[in-house]
Amino acid sequence: MPFLTDPQIQGLASPALNAGTELDPDWQDPYPDAPCWGWALFGGPGGNGNNTPPVIFEQALLLNENRNLVGVRPGFADWVAATFQIVDATAQATIIENEFADALIDLDDDAQLACTDAFARLCIIVSGLTPVDGPTNYSIVMASDHWYTWEHWALGLANNVNAPGNPPVQYSQRDAGINPVNTRCNQVWGEHPILTTVYIKELHQGHIDYLQHAVGWP
Repeated sequence: MPFLTDPQIQGLASPALNAGTELDPDWQDPYPDAPCWGWALFGGPGGNGNNTPPVIFEQALLLNENRNLVGVRPGFADWVAATFQIVDATAQATIIENEFADALIDLDDDAQLACTDAFARLCIIVSGLTPVDGPTNYSIVMASDHWYTWEHWALGLANNVNAPGNPPVQYSQRDAGINPVNTRCNQVWGEHPILTTVYIKELHQGHIDYLQHAVGWP
């Protein structure tokens, strides 16, 4: 899987971040209608595959006839195991199954955090990226007003490699196919709280294909 070199990260970085800098307008975006998670998790495309957040959350959340959340669907972890056959993905789904009742019924803060983190990691794993525990140059951010769902996804990039005076991270993101991919964002769009930030080991080649058209690419 691809990585950004230090010169590439330094070229993309800025000491004064703002609402975002669009990619080269002369470059034709191959996925102009992609959602926020299409960029953050897949490096461009959207779609309705089983490994996308809309499908995963639909499979996970049990709603009653009034569309109110009442729990996690029975057999969710089994569905993840059979669909993806990835041990780490199944482990995250099992955490969700084990913690969801305490999170929803007892409003247990630790259980809610566990579910949020597991949802994010599950989506990251099945998108083909690798979550890691320690800080890296890349991260995936999931933001929402509620612990059991998502409103926005963004890609975090180190912004202070060999430049300790810079803000430590910038966000690269797009907004539901409306805005082109932006870099040099100082915050996650949408005014939703950041539920969780998960560091990842590498990027997709699609991320590189986009970022090489960003301002500052060496």
